[in-house]
Amino acid sequence: MSIKNRINNVYRYFEPNLIIIGYLGCIGFPLYFFVWHYLFPQPYENFILRLFCGTLFIPFVLKDHLPNWFLRYKAIHFIATITIGLPFFFSYMLIMNDWSIPWIMSFMAALFLSILLIYDAYIITAISIVGISLGALFSYGFHPINSDNFHWGYIAVISFSYITGIASHYRNHIHYEDQLLFARSFSAGIAHEMRNPFSSLYSSMELMLDILHQKNDDKENNINELKTIIRSNMTVINNSNETINLLLSSINEHAISKNTFQEYSIVNIVKSSIDSFGYQSSKDRNLVSVNFNKDTNYFGSDILFRYVIFNLMKNAFYYKEKNNFSIDINIEVNKKNNIIKVRDTGIGIPKNNINAIFDDFYTHGKKNSSGLGLPFCKKVITAFGGEITCQSKLGEWTEFTILLPKINSKSVNKLKYELMSKKHLLYIGDNNSDVFELQKNSFSHGYNFKTASPFKLIDIPLDQVDMIVVNLDSYGEHNYYLSKLQDKLALSTTKVLYLYREAKALHLILNPKVNYKLVNVHQIKNDITNGICKFFFIHFNNQSNTPQQQTTEEKSILLVDDNTSLRMYTGILLQRSGFHVIHAENGVNALEHLEQNNVDLIMMDLEMPLMGGLEATKQIRSNKKYGLHQKTPIICFSASLDEKQQQELSKIGMNGFIFKPATKEQIFDNIDRFIN
Repeated sequence: MSIKNRINNVYRYFEPNLIIIGYLGCIGFPLYFFVWHYLFPQPYENFILRLFCGTLFIPFVLKDHLPNWFLRYKAIHFIATITIGLPFFFSYMLIMNDWSIPWIMSFMAALFLSILLIYDAYIITAISIVGISLGALFSYGFHPINSDNFHWGYIAVISFSYITGIASHYRNHIHYEDQLLFARSFSAGIAHEMRNPFSSLYSSMELMLDILHQKNDDKENNINELKTIIRSNMTVINNSNETINLLLSSINEHAISKNTFQEYSIVNIVKSSIDSFGYQSSKDRNLVSVNFNKDTNYFGSDILFRYVIFNLMKNAFYYKEKNNFSIDINIEVNKKNNIIKVRDTGIGIPKNNINAIFDDFYTHGKKNSSGLGLPFCKKVITAFGGEITCQSKLGEWTEFTILLPKINSKSVNKLKYELMSKKHLLYIGDNNSDVFELQKNSFSHGYNFKTASPFKLIDIPLDQVDMIVVNLDSYGEHNYYLSKLQDKLALSTTKVLYLYREAKALHLILNPKVNYKLVNVHQIKNDITNGICKFFFIHFNNQSNTPQQQTTEEKSILLVDDNTSLRMYTGILLQRSGFHVIHAENGVNALEHLEQNNVDLIMMDLEMPLMGGLEATKQIRSNKKYGLHQKTPIICFSASLDEKQQQELSKIGMNGFIFKPATKEQIFDNIDRFIN
């Protein structure tokens, strides 16, 4: 960092307190002349020098009313004022007063005050040397003094206090900068995680307005489309809330919330984490491999476990430039544990640092790191009932080992039993023996149990229920009532368990937009209540509510974005306006589509896994393979870009910019501008 930048940073750091220091300086310097001259007389005083020093502090008081020409030099004036007013003045007066005790104490106070004002060790050392040297020169050089009071021990004490003060204040400032860096990264994380959901919701609202304004006789189809959008929006909102809770828990001293824990496949989560990781280039993906002997489930959160994998991969990729770098993830299942090992061939970790890497705010060898990633990973794995450890060989490799308990272990069963007391179950069906068993079971397991008639409207907010059990046998041939119920269930993200005993229930039409599982009671007849309760902790994932893409003979647009909801809604808006839309979830997919399709416009997000918009644009503009599209307009579809970033993106070949969330008018104005 240059001297000019250091001085400017020091000034900005203390600027909020300048007025107070200004008043103390411009009043204190002349005032203490009377203190040391009349109240406690000292051998030497200089009112003119005090008046000069006090005058230097006046601009601090008037900092909001200074002329523009002076503002260009305000940081330099600050350093000059501190240099003259503290180390120079007090060292000069100390020597001129023959090293008297009051002035030794005053000099020490001045040093500590200058250290408090200026945190930068280089700047404070420089101004102290300059100020004290000038003070000694003006006193000894122009007024030779034969001091009887000077003792070299004073220099030793002053030097020790000075060095200790600088070191302590600098360390406190570094701690403050670390916390500030974490606050910035945390707020940036919140902003990043919220931009995509908000953009998705905004696009869906535009689509809903478009559907409502369209004159169409097919009202039932429009209603179904609106229901699909509303249900998808509720999923987006729920996922966003969970993401916020997870981010907040990273700075919360309390334990991670376990209320949403379910059973997930270890292999599926690890693979999806690797596929969705934000690689800097497509080549980076080839550096990661996954090996497993068999798959099994763990009990926890899918989002939290992805965070752990992301963090371990991000730390490893910091050293990807090392020769023969690779990341190997091995999944092993034995009789006692589920074992996940993440090994990289980076630079390794010194033995002295291994035990500290899971401590809050601890960092080693990385710039701009908050030191909170690995501690949060440990908090996550501990919440799952497991443990995470690290081994390393300096210069060769680092390996993190995650041990997760078996899904049927005592610790997991105990955790499930504890969580049952917070669950809510709604049973819809006839008042039969199942109701009695579930009611009795709710007392022993602690969950909240409610019933509802199969032929009446449900007035219970469904999203406040953890699972809904629907007895299909209760409906018999009454498909009309079941259809009405499913219309309401399709608007909720709550899990639905359809139970049946009689084969004729299989002929009932089930809405695929309901998040359900179909279970034959005879499969769990030995223990129906516990058999049903286990579904509280099983992940349902059979939703298929993505609208089908339509094709037209009109202009083609390639829509590239990893946010599925945002891409879906924007795509539908474009399709309804007559465009043929091709979807791609990252830069790699986009390039594959361009080899097979001719498009008239590309709308491209910047940050995407495998390959971002920046590299994809470079490929399109420079690679002969995409020669047909080297002149095709590319619009950057991003959440935020400053003017400098826009200029850089324009240089590589992007033609325009749309900022998320964008109105329908903004989207179509840009498209019309480039296509027509």
